[in-house]
Amino acid sequence: MIVVGAGPAGSATALLLAREGLRVLLLDRLAFPRAKPCGDCLSAEATRTLDRLGLLGAVEAARPERLTGWQAFSPGGWSFRAAFEPAAGGDPRAATAIALARDRFDLALLEAARGAGATVCLEIHVTDLIRSAEGHVLGVRGRGPQGESRELLARFVVGADGLRSIVARRLGLTRRPPRVRKLSLTGHVHGVQGVDRTGEMHLIAGACAGLAPVGPVARGAGRRYNLTLVVYADRYRARETDDTEAFYWSTLRRFPALADRLAGATLAPAANGGPPRLLASGPFDWPMRYVVAPGAALVGDAAGYFDPFTGQGIYHALSGAEILAEELLPALRRAGAAPPRLRRYARRLTRFRRGAHVLQHALEHIVSRPALADFAIRRLARSPRTAEALIATIGDLRPAASLLRPGIALDFALGPLRAETGT
Repeated sequence: MIVVGAGPAGSATALLLAREGLRVLLLDRLAFPRAKPCGDCLSAEATRTLDRLGLLGAVEAARPERLTGWQAFSPGGWSFRAAFEPAAGGDPRAATAIALARDRFDLALLEAARGAGATVCLEIHVTDLIRSAEGHVLGVRGRGPQGESRELLARFVVGADGLRSIVARRLGLTRRPPRVRKLSLTGHVHGVQGVDRTGEMHLIAGACAGLAPVGPVARGAGRRYNLTLVVYADRYRARETDDTEAFYWSTLRRFPALADRLAGATLAPAANGGPPRLLASGPFDWPMRYVVAPGAALVGDAAGYFDPFTGQGIYHALSGAEILAEELLPALRRAGAAPPRLRRYARRLTRFRRGAHVLQHALEHIVSRPALADFAIRRLARSPRTAEALIATIGDLRPAASLLRPGIALDFALGPLRAETGT
């Protein structure tokens, strides 16, 4: 079988299938290690997922940072901070979250898939699918490193090729163009002041910024941070100049709780020793009509993505790979069967992601409205139980439905009153 895309979803899928003795070809259009625009932060529950997949040791060998929680800053200057709180009796490792630059994280997973027996072919740019007269997917077409044509046949093709997935587009599974048009600029930087082991999210009208240490520290270079700016596309186009870096820094200095801390900040050299650069991505709102077709399935961001604000993408990519492998293995082992169409995988993935998608849409509604964001963060600052529940949910330690429990709602409603009366 063929897996298109060697990010977390693709490498995890290839690893799980190769471990079971399947012949797996893992393709990616780029050479590894490669930089990737991303916030570089995993949710807290992803630690246990990596352990379950047998990947935690390889990731820890890359020397990640460990975040203890998040702090959010509103446009009006309010903030709240909350630590990750695993469930009572839960795995203590879920009290921190991994933060690691994607070039190192993705390479660790790629090498683990290779070690499990997957054949890895890089710099293969997939451009189309090979299909039967009945429409069943039979393989992929593409170009090799020298531009030579390639045709690769397989019994099943997994599209793990991220936003604007070529597999999804060739299958006609994209539901609609993006409605929420956000763009991101990701920089790895040195010299930001006052950063501890708590990740930060900053909000202003039309933009947000995420800040976290991502390690490892290069000798003599100082601590390395991921500083990602996300803006609405219309505002970006209105303010963009030929100097993207100038736009990046000038916009970041509009955030009240960041401005004074960036005086000595500079972009760090690229991981491969190349010059410092910003990585752009977006828009992120790419819903899918369906995630399976005869002989093919989508996983990770290729299966639909909405918003990077919650930082749950990698956890969902790894968990989606687990679900896909569980459904695909028995289907592929049925000798002589027609190319499988994994409807059960589609249903399970939808159920698994439903709560997170509802939460993402709710948070997008709040953070895109400065007055509402001020109100919510001000309340959370005075409602520690609700704040901890929200961060635990964003960290995938609790289901999104847990935020609807009466005790949480009561704390959010009465927290300000208790703070004012000292009760």
